[in-house]
Amino acid sequence: MGEVVLCSMVWGFVLYGLWRGYHRARHIDRYVLITWTIFIALGVVFTLRIRAVQPFVDACFYGYPVTFLVSLLAVLAATAAYSLSLLWLVQRSPGLYRPRWFHLRLYQAAPGIAGMLLGVMAAHMAGGVSALRAEYLMKWVVEGYGLLQAALVFVPVNAAMFRQERVFPMRVKHLATLVLTTTFALSAAFSVVFIPPIIVTGQFNQGPYVIPRGLIAAFCLVIILIPHRWLSLLLLPPRLCRYARLAALERRLSERVLLRRERFARWRMLCPEYVEMAIYVTTINILDHYRRVDLGDPRGCELVAQIQALWPECADYDDLVEGLCRLRL
Repeated sequence: MGEVVLCSMVWGFVLYGLWRGYHRARHIDRYVLITWTIFIALGVVFTLRIRAVQPFVDACFYGYPVTFLVSLLAVLAATAAYSLSLLWLVQRSPGLYRPRWFHLRLYQAAPGIAGMLLGVMAAHMAGGVSALRAEYLMKWVVEGYGLLQAALVFVPVNAAMFRQERVFPMRVKHLATLVLTTTFALSAAFSVVFIPPIIVTGQFNQGPYVIPRGLIAAFCLVIILIPHRWLSLLLLPPRLCRYARLAALERRLSERVLLRRERFARWRMLCPEYVEMAIYVTTINILDHYRRVDLGDPRGCELVAQIQALWPECADYDDLVEGLCRLRL
């Protein structure tokens, strides 16, 4: 039941993401197609990994592990498509990450990997390879390919994007992608090490399944696919605290000079854009009027000195806001 709920959640966000992307762009280009390929392939993987689905589908093909093969082909398609999307990205943005010579070679190897999977399945259907050895041999091939892609391409490129990103929602999405690709790399490494003994001896071991990749991947995919504005809500508590601190400073200033304070609409406090604008307006109001404070007022003079001391320390707007929030009132 838990697998069905998790799969339904992933498909819900995948379909919503596809609809939202098309609704905004109103056209389909190669970038849209490659993105759709990635997420649809991952949705297929989650669907075919449900225990109730596998025996039902395999029974339609005389018990052959067709669901296992298709799920591996879907993993391969998602891996190759994501590799291609990153190749396009680094080619357009050389300052982000310098493309490596092996990036294109790894992408071009995907059709050969798919042919190997089909060859192993054909050998199993011909009676040359047992079902267990066929499944784990196919899994080992895909995991080895995924390990190379993740370790050499996915993790380095996503780490570079995470370091350079400054917008909070996108930074969270890049972090989720980095966690996803790192988990994929570690899980693939365990599989590459522990699958060969299974193939040789025919004895099962838990090595390839030490890392719960499916659960982590589903959680990261949900974060990647949810709308930006939902992630912006995570910033509301600290932003509201920042506004409250600035409003208190503005109130102390209004006790000493005549100024017009903007009324804060509490019914809009759950709107991140409104709160951010309220912070901006309050900050500007403070900076516009603090010089008018009577320096004969000891407490007012102290406030002015604290604000003036911020200028050499605060290089940009965000630093200035943080500095104002730290003033002693």
